[in-house]
Amino acid sequence: MSTTVLTELFARPGRGDDVAALLLEILRESLAHQGCETIRIIRDQDDPDHVAGLTQWTERQDYTGYLGWRTAHGFTGTFEAMLTRPLVISYYDELYAGQGIAAVTGSGAGRRPR
Repeated sequence: MSTTVLTELFARPGRGDDVAALLLEILRESLAHQGCETIRIIRDQDDPDHVAGLTQWTERQDYTGYLGWRTAHGFTGTFEAMLTRPLVISYYDELYAGQGIAAVTGSGAGRRPR
């Protein structure tokens, strides 16, 4: 079973754009890391300095290995210099995933042919 990881980053006031930009900059390398299945970069609509990565990994150890690799290459320190507190990392098992009516019938990227 895959592991879903929520990594929250609380940027210093006004630094949310910088945090988001750095996450997007390193995205290609992150997606290519062993065990990475999906990555979503999300941002709090009410607090633009609260950015998160919602990721899925084959196993929890794949993410912890990735985080160790990022730390060894200095990226964790780069992020922490822009944050008000350390990364908040939570690990989840998925119990259910499904699409709502808007994803099935709505317009845009989620639309399915009939």
